[in-house]
Amino acid sequence: MIDRPTLIRRLSFTLYFVMAFLTFLVVLFPFDRIKTKLESETRARTSLELNVARISPRFLNRFVLADVVLSDQTGRVLFESPAVHTHVSLLGFLRGLLSVDFKAQAYNGELRVRTEQGVKRQFFAVDADGLDLASYTLFKNLGLKLSGKLGGAFDMSGDAGKGRFLIKNLASRELKIKGFPVPDLDFEQCWVEGDMKGDRFTIRKLELDGKELKVRVSGDLVMRERGTLNLAVKLRPSERLAKEQAGLLSLLKNRDPEGFYLFSLGGTVAEPMPRL
Repeated sequence: MIDRPTLIRRLSFTLYFVMAFLTFLVVLFPFDRIKTKLESETRARTSLELNVARISPRFLNRFVLADVVLSDQTGRVLFESPAVHTHVSLLGFLRGLLSVDFKAQAYNGELRVRTEQGVKRQFFAVDADGLDLASYTLFKNLGLKLSGKLGGAFDMSGDAGKGRFLIKNLASRELKIKGFPVPDLDFEQCWVEGDMKGDRFTIRKLELDGKELKVRVSGDLVMRERGTLNLAVKLRPSERLAKEQAGLLSLLKNRDPEGFYLFSLGGTVAEPMPRL
């Protein structure tokens, strides 16, 4: 029978060696190689460029990616965050499944990305909360004056996915479409719901509700620059906006019983063509 002082001493030595092992593991862990691997895998699997300034360890399976920038091949910034907190599942790792959870403060809101990559499971999910559209760098660079708060979720398993997003207090200012000015618009909310299969996105529901204009969109599009568009669009302006845009609305000949003007959009994502 081991006496109490001996038991305490043995447990203390065991705890010391465990802590020493974890400390050396964290200190000697090849974070630079992980950084390089993340950047190269992103480049190889997508058409995007990932740049991470450095990786700082927090614990054995937790670390922080500092100054993260995701851009396309032309250099346009698609996402940036000063710090992305990362958690790798050790249980998943032992089962041969790479399961990683990313959390970032970005655009005055919070973004969370979860991914599981294994032989039998390919899963990807995004949750957004309170992202400020006015702070989004890409919109600024494109000259789009948009504002609003974005929240919602998108998840993808294999090549199939679905998403639901809500934008509150969406507003556009000085917007032009193919050179034509669009009136300044304000919407209390914009609701988007759709499914993805491969590179085809099917819009189940796209509704914009404002005092001056209500918009409904359904259909599908191929998520490439030259991908095809097949969208049905419905517009119902207020009386004031209808009088102000009487010339434009006179081109729309079809109306439904609820008073929505009807037209469709064809062509491609890069060159949409209205069909009146």
